[in-house]
Amino acid sequence: MKKQFKFNQQLFAMVNADLDKTDIELQTQMKEAIESGDSEAFVKAQVAMAKGIEARILKDAKQAVNDDLNDQTVMAKRGLNPLTKAEMEYYNEVIGTSGFAGTEKLMPATVFGRVFEDLRLNHPLLSEINFQNTTATSEFISRNNDVVAAWWGTLTSAITKKLEMAFKKEQTELYKLSAYVPVCKSMLDLGPQWIDRFVREVLMESLAIALELAIVAGTGKEQPIGMIKNLAGAVVDGVYPDKTGTALNDLTPGTLGSLVMSPLTKGGKRAVPSVLMIVNPLDYWAKIFPNTTVMSAAGTYVYGVLPIPAKIVQSVAVAQGTAIAGMAKDYFMGVGSTQKLEFSDHYKFLEDERTYIAKQYANGKPMDNDSFLVFNISAMTIPSA
Repeated sequence: MKKQFKFNQQLFAMVNADLDKTDIELQTQMKEAIESGDSEAFVKAQVAMAKGIEARILKDAKQAVNDDLNDQTVMAKRGLNPLTKAEMEYYNEVIGTSGFAGTEKLMPATVFGRVFEDLRLNHPLLSEINFQNTTATSEFISRNNDVVAAWWGTLTSAITKKLEMAFKKEQTELYKLSAYVPVCKSMLDLGPQWIDRFVREVLMESLAIALELAIVAGTGKEQPIGMIKNLAGAVVDGVYPDKTGTALNDLTPGTLGSLVMSPLTKGGKRAVPSVLMIVNPLDYWAKIFPNTTVMSAAGTYVYGVLPIPAKIVQSVAVAQGTAIAGMAKDYFMGVGSTQKLEFSDHYKFLEDERTYIAKQYANGKPMDNDSFLVFNISAMTIPSA
């Protein structure tokens, strides 16, 4: 017991030291912890992030003492949502039992629905992909590549078999993400709307970092398969290999047409109305921005100009020197939840605070191996001033 208490004291001290760091630094710590598989470092950074959110909410609540929380405009300004009857009952039970551990009700699915909406709104990459709430489902159905899924004429046994082969089932509850939610008594005293805001913000930020990393570079081992992975490559110990990046040294029409747009048509079998290009923020400003910013006839700069229909998204999950291109709809990510927050004795820092674990389940992968192209932009030329 003494050894455990000493560990918690040290961890608490490290977490509170992190509170002075910016959100970006904490997000970087979480990203590095996920990439290195350091669960202890991930928990420290995640709890520190949650404490920062808690501090902001307590400050906002203090300033909102005289607010009319029945006024939807006022609530929206404070980041609060009008709660459904089920949500109000749930949070009142949480308050009545002094925490989530004594709550018998499951967290309403509508809470997670709003978390997913916030993810799309606040994270450009997640707003683009085929991202779905699968809390109530255990599998999704996707189409196999290059299999005709429609037929004119009589449905013979051979055609029926071909139609059956056109689809495959994917499990959505194989891989687990854990979000740590420290809740102090002062937070519970604020009331249902504020607790809801706190839970939503913690879940959103915790999920966003892990999901972006999985979507871009997930190994496939106990996590989704990322865009940069070679689905046809040799899988070693459950890990898919990375695709070899093709050199993309400029953004001229000829280069983008031949290296990006043409391959994505899959041999002319489909139209490509628009492309999503994902790059590291550093590469965007150092390489992409100079190549996509031009002076207009009016003498003002116009940025984001490309000779192809494309949207550029920045993501820290993409390695420097790498660019990814594909149609956003060709990546599926399903995320769900147990809807039950469990108490964790291991991360109890103070007597008036309890840390809970919200378990999320997810699975995702590109629709096929040709869905996303990987490029090496290390040698991309920069236009002269």
